[in-house]
Amino acid sequence: MARESGEGEFDKTMDDVLQQINTVPGVIGSLVCGAAGEVVAHAFPPLFDLSILQGVAATVADPGTGVRSSAGAFDLVDLRYQDGRIVVKPLREAFLLLLCAKAINLQVLAISLNVAKGKLESLIGEGRTEAPLAAPAAAAILDVLTLPACHIQNSAIGGSFEQFGMAAITPATSRQISAFYRTGTTKKLRLTNPDSGLSGIFAVMVVNENDASSDGKIILCKSIEKKLRISDGASLTVELP
Repeated sequence: MARESGEGEFDKTMDDVLQQINTVPGVIGSLVCGAAGEVVAHAFPPLFDLSILQGVAATVADPGTGVRSSAGAFDLVDLRYQDGRIVVKPLREAFLLLLCAKAINLQVLAISLNVAKGKLESLIGEGRTEAPLAAPAAAAILDVLTLPACHIQNSAIGGSFEQFGMAAITPATSRQISAFYRTGTTKKLRLTNPDSGLSGIFAVMVVNENDASSDGKIILCKSIEKKLRISDGASLTVELP
């Protein structure tokens, strides 16, 4: 069904605002999420899976553990990590969230965000936002898939990947998992190390590696390797949570 012209105009304008923010040097991607953490609109590179953005947005908006809980009333929150920064700007009944390079000029960014804030709040206030973006649902588990673990090779992707403490898979591996469990793309996986018996449910990013060496493998960040006590050459059982 075609969208009404007003809704289409809203989406285009919201996207335009985010794309304009992304032109600020050092901004990698941006999104707007509602007060409940639902992703309303986003402008991120293709390597960032929607499910990952949903997880980050939900964490930021969480009333118990999110930024409002830790910072109270605020105009801008700058979360600094080893390889980058997450900047959060509160909006009326929403949040503007940006992933930025470590060396971004926060003063220049703040000027752009103050301009964007008025535009975004005006659009949100019109009440024409479409339903939150959703990831495909997972199907029931028929068997257990086992895949080898590896490290990410692309350093440009690795910085953002490490910040969020997640697992990653290539598009080929994503198709392999989907075919095995007869489901669509899943935003989380239960990973178990048979050697240590340790298990956990982790958010998953779909990344585009330049070669096929990571196809058919689960790419792990350092925090997951430590939690599951992964040794070189280890294989993991991969299940849908």
